[in-house]
Amino acid sequence: MRRFLVTLVAAGTIATSAFAVAPQFWRAGSAEDFLAGEIEGFAVTTRGELRAAPAMKKLASFTDPFVLSQASAPNGDRFFGTGNDGKIYRLRGTDLKVLYTSPEPEIYTVSFHNGALYAGTSPNGKIYRIDPESGTSAVFYDPQQAYIWAMQWVGNGDLAVATGVEGKLFRVTPKGEGKVWYDSPDTHLRSIGVRKDGSLLVGAASKGRIYAVADDGSAHALYDSPLNEITSIYVDPSGIGWAAGVSNQLPSSAPAKSTTSTAKSSTQSSSSTSSSSEPKKDDSATASASSSGNVEVSFSFDDSSSGSAAQPGASELYKINTDDFVESAEKFEREIVYGVSGGSNGSVLLSTGPNGRIYELQNRELALIGSVPEKQIVSISNEGGATLITTTNSGAVYRMESGAGEKGEFRSAAKDVERFSRFGHYRIEGHNIGNGNLAIAFRSGNTRTPDATWSPWTKEQTSSEGSVDSPAGRYIQWRLTMPKAASDLAVDGVTVAFVNRNVAPEIDSVVVQDPAVIFISSAYPSSPQVVEATNPDEYGIFTSLDSAREKSTSDQGKRAYRKGYRTVSWRAHDANNDSLRYSLYFRRKGADTWLRLRENLDETQMNFDTSQLPDGRYELRLIASDIPDNAEGALTDMKEGVEFQVDNTAPSISVSNSGNVTIRVTDSDSAVGKVEYSADAQKWVRLTPADGIADSRDETFTIEKKDLTGKYVIVRAVDAFYNVATQAVNVP
Repeated sequence: MRRFLVTLVAAGTIATSAFAVAPQFWRAGSAEDFLAGEIEGFAVTTRGELRAAPAMKKLASFTDPFVLSQASAPNGDRFFGTGNDGKIYRLRGTDLKVLYTSPEPEIYTVSFHNGALYAGTSPNGKIYRIDPESGTSAVFYDPQQAYIWAMQWVGNGDLAVATGVEGKLFRVTPKGEGKVWYDSPDTHLRSIGVRKDGSLLVGAASKGRIYAVADDGSAHALYDSPLNEITSIYVDPSGIGWAAGVSNQLPSSAPAKSTTSTAKSSTQSSSSTSSSSEPKKDDSATASASSSGNVEVSFSFDDSSSGSAAQPGASELYKINTDDFVESAEKFEREIVYGVSGGSNGSVLLSTGPNGRIYELQNRELALIGSVPEKQIVSISNEGGATLITTTNSGAVYRMESGAGEKGEFRSAAKDVERFSRFGHYRIEGHNIGNGNLAIAFRSGNTRTPDATWSPWTKEQTSSEGSVDSPAGRYIQWRLTMPKAASDLAVDGVTVAFVNRNVAPEIDSVVVQDPAVIFISSAYPSSPQVVEATNPDEYGIFTSLDSAREKSTSDQGKRAYRKGYRTVSWRAHDANNDSLRYSLYFRRKGADTWLRLRENLDETQMNFDTSQLPDGRYELRLIASDIPDNAEGALTDMKEGVEFQVDNTAPSISVSNSGNVTIRVTDSDSAVGKVEYSADAQKWVRLTPADGIADSRDETFTIEKKDLTGKYVIVRAVDAFYNVATQAVNVP
């Protein structure tokens, strides 16, 4: 197989462009397109707009890798529970200090009530009452459970406590006296929401159920989620509940309730931090939890600093109506919703991983309103009129401001344009994107993921239209920044033009059909074409033009026959999807000169009459060209050496009457196909050669003389090319 470039010469200049002339366009302009990119300082609306996001102000960084929980005090103090060292930090203004270190390594829940801070620890789950000034503490309640996941204060001043691994809900009085409120069939009770009537919404792990628990401890399941854990529940001011269900935080089969296996820390990293996530406490603390069961539940975070991507998961946000009807509000295929809270104007806020994003749901519309580089946002709270989030890997706390951030960067997903391509112009559509408010840069490469082999980012351009200065490649990516913050900036879409490098077409196959085979399509002209719809003389001495019994399973058309014709069919493809034209040539085998059969065909088959050619062996050359779409740089593929035979000479028949009648049939070029006789104009009788099979150019046949005596006999011989010879036989 040979490929070569077709060049055109005009005014002494050779056109050498190797790129297809038809431009293509990549446009990113939907919410899905924007959410697939890397977002920092930008927001994405459900209408598919990219906007300036509220500023995310980092209030503090922690040496602890996990900031798991938060609470606020009326005076504005904020408290944060961490892992792996079980610390509680107090943030007063800008002053962050360690207030308390628990004997247990994880603090998944904290709450401020009546001037005191309460912390639920794990494993060896206990609830501590902590002085918010001095940090002195005392055990407020010990439920004898391994894990304390959530706490909520109810109307009469009692504290509801969700635990694992026995899936029990406790009710604790202000004096620290507690009892089991509800014993669920689940391994863990993970989240609590308090309704207006004082009843509770409780989310479980292992079965992924949402329960309604009444004041008297009676409970019923409101919803059985197809996901396996309800991580967070929030009840908005109107009484509607919102619950986050997730999938990849539990193994496929959660452990049953147990009182024999040793509790383990569940805060794990899949990378280098996993070893440090085990409790670094006195062995006696872990040993005392041995009666609480084995833990297989949430908070398995990827360490973004390790360079490995977090495992994708699935999440679903459920709306729990006041009549207990539960419906799905939103689905996330590759994100985990860790926290649910209230926002301004009745909205619902969601904190997620592994992309560190904050979503807002309002009036059934979901918008991405913020993101942070830590990638895992574990908790979110709007207490005290300010929205604060906490993160893992590494631990930090941010406050969401009301105004737009001063900096923003959006990186599109890398686009695979499928072929090595040259990039042309770009265009940004939107509102208030001029005046230096928005800048765009590009880079390109030939690996699926951008890395050091890619070109550097081009110089930023602030124009809404311009040229892409990145070198040719297979992949392209663009980056938007905001040199000047503008709250009303909105990007509707970005379009990048590119043109694939031209690739030569490829001929997949060339086939010469059997002699006399042609194909008739519905568009085949009816006149003056003359064809036989069946093999010639197939049914007897008097043939007719009946409908063909055999139909082609391809798109070639109906199979028919015409003596002397040969049909050539071929298949070819073009990786650029260019239109193709074909030229077909032939020559006698051994000759030097190719002769034209047909040029500039757009069909993939043609038939031709070989009756004008001398007998012998011939060969074909097929050339496929993409010239319709590449007038100045067409490429071709060629296939030759496909042989076919021409035989227009009928067989020779000789008859001997010595003894029985012996018939000898010879053919100069092809095998004797069929020999038959007719006596007294009756139907043809097929003869079998002496050696049992008609497969050579010289065959002998014998007929008993008694069958022919006194009759008018005609012998007919047909070769493989449907050349027919007949001869009368005189049998005295």
